[in-house]
Amino acid sequence: MKTLIETVEDKLVTQISKFCSIYPTYAGLLKADATKISNLNEGSLFMIFVLMMQGKVQTLATAFTAYKDLVFYGIGGNTLGALPVLPVYGTTPAPPAVCLADVVTLFREVIQQCVLSGNLTEDIAKALGIFEATSIVVLEDGMPLLSLKSVSAGKPTLHTTIGNYEGFEVWKDSGTGYIFLNVSNSANYTDTSAMPAVGVEVIWNYKIIYRYKNVQIGKWSNTISVAVKGNV
Repeated sequence: MKTLIETVEDKLVTQISKFCSIYPTYAGLLKADATKISNLNEGSLFMIFVLMMQGKVQTLATAFTAYKDLVFYGIGGNTLGALPVLPVYGTTPAPPAVCLADVVTLFREVIQQCVLSGNLTEDIAKALGIFEATSIVVLEDGMPLLSLKSVSAGKPTLHTTIGNYEGFEVWKDSGTGYIFLNVSNSANYTDTSAMPAVGVEVIWNYKIIYRYKNVQIGKWSNTISVAVKGNV
């Protein structure tokens, strides 16, 4: 499962705010550092305030530039109105407390702690707003690149990258056609099938296909052939 941190600032602020509001429901399971969670809550409030003030300042800058152009060159009309009103921080309510710098890195650290707890399920990640949905359309185009990583004691170890998939199916042809061999949930798979008789050399052929949500998905890999010889 992949987690998501928004990159567009207004979405990021909304995401962190949602995370902070929902996290207490799962605090006992996810066990993130209490100080980091406290700092993140403080950072969330201050981010909301700063982003709001930035919007006001940018609006003022546009309005003030137009006012200057009207004063200098009459661009936009012939009558001057009152000066644009400067934004103020206000006192009711008062601005939130100034937070620690780099709230995004803090957010990443908290999410990593949630992942390392071993209790961050897909449903919890969705509730917290940090689940990165994987496009089925993209997954259906995936074709694993199969390679032979090593042969130890005659046992071939196959390798591919898994990425967003849950694992892959291994299919093997020992001379009578391809049959399903096993499922691997890691990038490496070692074939532990019985070896040929002593001194007999055979060719084992392999191909694989990705799995997602317990079913095949994507395209079949390339095939590889491995010469295997029975040993004493």
